[in-house]
Amino acid sequence: MARIFDIVEHPNVGREELAYREPQAGSGDFRIGSRVIVRENQAAVFVRDGQALDVLGPGAHTITTANVPLLVDLIGKAFSSETPFKAEVYFINMGDFPQVGWGTSQPLVLETPGKGLGWLLLQGHGVVDIKVSDPQRFAKQYAIGKPIVRLGDIKERLLTMILGELQDIIATHAPGDLMGL
Repeated sequence: MARIFDIVEHPNVGREELAYREPQAGSGDFRIGSRVIVRENQAAVFVRDGQALDVLGPGAHTITTANVPLLVDLIGKAFSSETPFKAEVYFINMGDFPQVGWGTSQPLVLETPGKGLGWLLLQGHGVVDIKVSDPQRFAKQYAIGKPIVRLGDIKERLLTMILGELQDIIATHAPGDLMGL
C-alpha cells in the first residue's frame, strides 16, 4: 500500500553540522502532500534532478510538485518499482559558528637572500566567524551529492583559501615589508 503523506525533517542537528541530506543515500520519494518541517535556524533546499529548486524557511511546508500519491504503485511498477519523481532535501544550518579557529600546520618557507640565515618561516593562525547567508548557493557549492557537511569540511576549504591569499601577498611584497601587514 502506498504512503500518501510523508513527513521529512531533521530535528537533531549536530554541533558542527552545516548541511544534512535527507535521505542520506539515493533520492527520496516525495509525493503531493508530503510535509517538510524546517526548524528555527534551518533552511531546507529542495533538490530535484541535481538542481536546487527552492529554499524553504522555518515552518511546516507541503510539497505541491511531486508524484501523485494514489498512482505511485502503478507508476512505480511501470518504472521497475521506482518512482520517477526523485528528490532530496538538504537541511542547511543557518546558525552562527563563532570563533572557529584556523592555523597553518607547517610554516610557509620564504627565501630571504642576504638577510639573516636566508630563510623566513611564516605561520598563520586566527579565528573566523562562519554563517551561511545564502542556503541555495551553499547547497550548490558544498552540499549537493554529500550526505552531510561538517564544519571541519569548511575549515579545510577556508584554510586552503587563506593560504592561497597569504602566498599571493608574500609573492607581491618584499620580505621586510611583510612585518607591517
